[in-house]
Amino acid sequence: MKQTAIVLLLTACVAALGAQTALPPPFPRQNATKLLDTDRINVWDVAWPKGQPTALHRHVYDQVGTYYAPGGRVITPPAGAARTIDTPVGALSDTRKGTTHVEEGTTDPPLRAVFIELKADAATGLPAAEVGGLPAFPRADATRALDNDRVTAWDFVWVSGADGLRFRAARETVIVWLGVGTIRVTPGRGPATPIEVKAGTMRHVPRGSEETIEMVSGSPRTMLFELK
Repeated sequence: MKQTAIVLLLTACVAALGAQTALPPPFPRQNATKLLDTDRINVWDVAWPKGQPTALHRHVYDQVGTYYAPGGRVITPPAGAARTIDTPVGALSDTRKGTTHVEEGTTDPPLRAVFIELKADAATGLPAAEVGGLPAFPRADATRALDNDRVTAWDFVWVSGADGLRFRAARETVIVWLGVGTIRVTPGRGPATPIEVKAGTMRHVPRGSEETIEMVSGSPRTMLFELK
């Protein structure tokens, strides 16, 4: 009986300790706007204003993304030294599930990014869909900026005109523009629509979509995240 009581007491202590150490996820939070929520991903527009630290948080999903406005922040883990980082436009984020830290902006204007949370624990394993003709990537004017078990990210300058990319999504894709331009979006059926883009504009294109995207003015740097 005494041994049983001790076991119960230890179990209660462990449960209490777990409750005390439970941490919030990184999102939602102040200075983060949800751009998209599907069964597979969340997409967030995030800013790190100077002097506004986040709560200590733990990432509940693998996360990727890119920064569309430069700036600095301090990252402080629960154990270890704080790191001060200055991040340029186009830098990539690749944060794994379980990462725990506090972040605080150090510059004005603040660092800004578009982040993609990958809700599934693994890639779908689906092959690239047939989109007609040659796939958009790889191509000579694009750099494979990231390629891991979850995502391939392409960094390129999307020029307008006859030499520009006519994009269709062989894989589920999140596009983030890092500059200004005008795209033309043509569905499988129906009229084309011109859309102005700027740094931080995001567009989600499902795998195998009939939608075609072209750049009709400007030549903005662009990051495309193909989800595996």
